Amino acid sequence: MNKKALVVINPYAGMKKSKKNLFEIVDRLSKAGFSITTQTTTAPKDGTRMIRELGAEQDLIICCGGDGTLNEVINGVTEAGISCPIGYVPAGTTNDFARTLKLPKRADRCMDWILNGYPHDCDIGSFNGRNFTYIASLGAFTKVSYSTPQKLKNILGHTAYLLEGVKEVTSLSPFRAEIAVNGQTYEGDFLFGSISNSTSIGGLFRLNGLEVRLDDGEFELFFIRNPKSPIDLNRTVQAMVKGRYDPAYIIFTHCQEVSIRTEKPMQWTLDGESGGLQTEVQIKVQPDTIKLLY
Repeated sequence: MNKKALVVINPYAGMKKSKKNLFEIVDRLSKAGFSITTQTTTAPKDGTRMIRELGAEQDLIICCGGDGTLNEVINGVTEAGISCPIGYVPAGTTNDFARTLKLPKRADRCMDWILNGYPHDCDIGSFNGRNFTYIASLGAFTKVSYSTPQKLKNILGHTAYLLEGVKEVTSLSPFRAEIAVNGQTYEGDFLFGSISNSTSIGGLFRLNGLEVRLDDGEFELFFIRNPKSPIDLNRTVQAMVKGRYDPAYIIFTHCQEVSIRTEKPMQWTLDGESGGLQTEVQIKVQPDTIKLLY
């Protein structure tokens, strides 16, 4: 009896790159003896619905799209209690999580990893009860991913994100927050904050790969304080470049759980998609929840 594979593809992701990848994915699965079901997303949360409806009978699930599409697939897997492994063929514009996994950019090489690799346990996060794959963020640049028009992404690729980011620089404003983590409380004005399981954050910031493990039961908290002077700004930039995080400028720690309260409602982003306006957030790590092939 043939093994079964479900391919969930976002045909509009990453300059429509996923359409070009589809033949390679299907061809390789067919040659490997899989019976294949292909589903294309056309609306938000389609990927989650498709996994709930079809995922339980599969031996392998492959997501071809951006990090937002992967988020939908993983939410479907967790909601339906599916245990089969997930393969990821990144075809988005930024592909933060794919960089963390060090996945090849070419679909044929990704399929080599998927078909010849083995499943790795991976942690995910819970954001006020909603699952996310690798990052929850707020503050500067967090709106760029989901507010950049898809047509602009398709035409300009990653440059579109940079252009939207430049627009946001002119209107940067700090937010006041209280962060309770690891038995300590931090208060102050911040420009940006994230809780992530990734070495790449929005394609703008990088964390030391030695600090990030996908299966250690911890995420990394990274908050940039609002510089009070040009000297503070320079020291903040130096701390980011060197990865030496002085708590006077950048709060960095590993955590299993964190509570964040902001003075006013703040727009959050989850895996590049809108997380809504929130004033109080509870984030918890869910260890070894999914199995990724890489």
